Amino acid sequence: MLGNQIAGYAIEGVLGEGGMGVVYRGRDTTLDRPVAVKVIHANKLGEEGRERFFREARACSRIAHPHIITVYAAGEDQGRPYLAMELIDGKTLREVINGGTVPWEKAVRWMIDLLDALSRLHDEGIIHRDLKPENIMITRDNVIKLMDFGLAHLQSSTTFTQEGTTLGTVPYMSPEQVLGKKADARSDIFSLASVFHEMLTGMYPFRGEHPMAVMYSIQNETPKPIELASQDFPAGLQDVLDRAFQKEIDKRWQSAQEFREALIRLFPAGAAVPAQQRRGGPLKIAAFAAAVVVVAVLAMWFVPRGPVNDRTEAVNLNELGQYEDSLGNTNKAIEYFRKSILADRSYAIPWNNLGSIALASGDLEEADSLFREALRRDSGYLEAMYNLATMAWDRGDLDDAKAWYYRALEIDNSYAPVLNNLGSILLREGQLEQARALFLRALDPAPEPAIQAQLYKNLGKVALAMGDPPFARGYFAKSKQLQPNDSEIDQLIYEAGQR
Repeated sequence: MLGNQIAGYAIEGVLGEGGMGVVYRGRDTTLDRPVAVKVIHANKLGEEGRERFFREARACSRIAHPHIITVYAAGEDQGRPYLAMELIDGKTLREVINGGTVPWEKAVRWMIDLLDALSRLHDEGIIHRDLKPENIMITRDNVIKLMDFGLAHLQSSTTFTQEGTTLGTVPYMSPEQVLGKKADARSDIFSLASVFHEMLTGMYPFRGEHPMAVMYSIQNETPKPIELASQDFPAGLQDVLDRAFQKEIDKRWQSAQEFREALIRLFPAGAAVPAQQRRGGPLKIAAFAAAVVVVAVLAMWFVPRGPVNDRTEAVNLNELGQYEDSLGNTNKAIEYFRKSILADRSYAIPWNNLGSIALASGDLEEADSLFREALRRDSGYLEAMYNLATMAWDRGDLDDAKAWYYRALEIDNSYAPVLNNLGSILLREGQLEQARALFLRALDPAPEPAIQAQLYKNLGKVALAMGDPPFARGYFAKSKQLQPNDSEIDQLIYEAGQR
């Protein structure tokens, strides 16, 4: 232990400990938010390992992805390398699997998200090398996140004669790792397929009574078909898994993206599409469609006269609409959203999604009506309130915007986009302390990286307005790290440097 602080982070307890080091629960005292601080035992790295650790830490810090844990900082404290990361409020995938198999629809959705995250890591030249349920987190909001990337291989070798090797890690290794050969992106694909198989069946794909027996199975045996499990799997899933489990590396899926696209083709409804992406300014409303599309006036003509209450069908149709919208197939998306309403007219989400399309097409009156229709079906629907607030902001009615934002906070007083936008209005009005309090509240727990970047930028603006350029520069640097292509940040950093 390095005292009660590590690199300026207040240490509150130990989250875990292993052969490579210790992970502490800490708090960023500047931003007043929780963090996980991983401290590596210096004698475990060596000079080459130390250089690789910092090289990959820098690469990881550049990654802003909703399904990858965010790296805040890396460095050395009293000779020990450390990594400060997002602290996830949730549980590991291991805990989820220990509670029973994952329904295949959810498992596919999670795999699509994980493969997207893995593709992003591979694009940065980072090979995970230690994919297993213990290194995957599920947040309270059911978002899956990859962690501990780029660190496992620092143990210097993939052989099993080293201290700290356990049976818990062996079942997820690829054939080439078992043989001590160099691992590449396709090795990660094999390992993640093993995780996927366990989600679906509750069993390791490769088993044995001791590590060497598991190693033999990985090299020579084929996993039992998933159809032997109790779930009713769709046709085609086994073929996708079989290719991921090819022993010869050149016969496997050659990239995480290729694996992901195979799943999407089989299960379009399982593609995880964000419920609401933002556009413009300080986190404005979604622009789902590039094309200009006119949505039928109020979308009321297709509402059934009699009650229909098939919520499951409505949810599935809405997800299909979101998937088509993510591909830019706006007309197809509208069709699915309408069908979703036909299945259950009390379901608020497709009304909101139609409103977002109307907004993207420039039909503000239609969008306003659709968002209000969503609220009539669910008076506590946060997204519709957010959208109505942002529309009011766009037309310059800040009082109406604030009223909607405050109403949204009555539903969820920790929703980061609302806190950020309301704080931005208060900042514009000169209410600096109130704005600062909202921005800091939005950072705990840490939101997705794009919102974090906005919050840091706004905190920097508050610090500048309060006459504290050093604090402003610190916040702007954090924002720049998350959004390196934001030209406004460069101008703000320059202004802070002139004061």
